[in-house]
Amino acid sequence: MKTGTKEWAEVNVNIQRGCEHGCRYCYARYNSVKRFKRCTAEQWLSPVIDSKKVDKNYRRRKGIVMFPSTHDITTRNISECLVVLHRLLDAGNRVLIVSKPHWSCIPLMCESLKEYRPQIEFRFTIGSNDDDVLGFWEPNAPKFAERLACLQYAYKKGYETSVSCEPYLDAYVLYTYWSVVDYLTSSFWVGKLRAFNSRVDLAGVTEEQMIKYVEPLRSAQTDAVVMSIYKSFHSLPLVKWKDSIRKVVSARIE
Repeated sequence: MKTGTKEWAEVNVNIQRGCEHGCRYCYARYNSVKRFKRCTAEQWLSPVIDSKKVDKNYRRRKGIVMFPSTHDITTRNISECLVVLHRLLDAGNRVLIVSKPHWSCIPLMCESLKEYRPQIEFRFTIGSNDDDVLGFWEPNAPKFAERLACLQYAYKKGYETSVSCEPYLDAYVLYTYWSVVDYLTSSFWVGKLRAFNSRVDLAGVTEEQMIKYVEPLRSAQTDAVVMSIYKSFHSLPLVKWKDSIRKVVSARIE
């Protein structure tokens, strides 16, 4: 059974280490800062672009190419991201563009890449429709209204669109679904926050924030809540479950 990013694509392409969004649950941050100690937490928030990856001549790969997977597309790196996307698409690749979308980037991308539209799917990360929740877990990322506007724009421009609600950041996943479903052509993916106890960065988190954000999300990871979320989506279109959900569901059904 495929897991992680392999559920979405055969190949991942990234062009930088670090991401200014500073998401508290980020697996790439955990790997670079804590697991392999390649940079500090402060350095992670000031991304360094790898010019060799930007200048690389990309060839056609078998299956879908996911870009990016360890950082987002932001105002800071949009020029380099467009260079790489053009090279991937020129080579004939089918590209899944995954990011927490910025309004300063998505209309520009839609216009710049319009000749490749049949090769592209946008998958925007939206873990909640609550700005308070997003602001805690993804402190420097766009608010919900900006992400929704980007999704609407790409949809209206004729691109294939989908949403990743992985990790879901509160138990109200159905609310997020109903907020975006009218602008999806492909899928709405739901997944848990993996390795909660090791990956989540709780540096500087107050007791009040623990009570308001951390403990509710920890509780929302239990099998009982996962099954409740799963059942609430019964028969709704476009919903796809990541392996973290399927594992719980299959164990409960068996």
